[in-house]
Amino acid sequence: MQIRLLEELDEAAEQEILLPLRDYNRTNNATFYEARERPENTRRPMNVVACDDNGRIVGGLMGETQFYWLKIKYMSVAEDHRRRGVGRDIVAAAEAEAIVRGCRYSFVDTMDYQAPVFYQKLGYEIAGQLPNWDSHGHTKLFLMKRLIETESAE
Repeated sequence: MQIRLLEELDEAAEQEILLPLRDYNRTNNATFYEARERPENTRRPMNVVACDDNGRIVGGLMGETQFYWLKIKYMSVAEDHRRRGVGRDIVAAAEAEAIVRGCRYSFVDTMDYQAPVFYQKLGYEIAGQLPNWDSHGHTKLFLMKRLIETESAE
């Protein structure tokens, strides 16, 4: 057996590495994988844009929904429009649409110098963290929010 370190992998090599993992996951969580392949459960983009009175984009959110989850990938507000409720309104619009789509939870990750306090003010709670994520002393925080109350813990 040879163990090699490679800078790059071609597509065929990637697929050979991933195939046993996919097979294992499908065997051990078949219900999820079968459900994920149904059209109604595919990932759906979630994009929210905020524009000023001149139509200039001043903020936005890019994310996706799947099953019970809204995943916020990116959210940004132009500096001259911060602290005016724009970010709050963007997230609220995404959360409202996520609920319409059947989501019960929202998830976002952010760095400790970015927006954890912003999300906490919106009801997000820290679910985990990775210290020194950037190798320069900053912590990556994972936050989640329950969008609707459910009768049973899921």
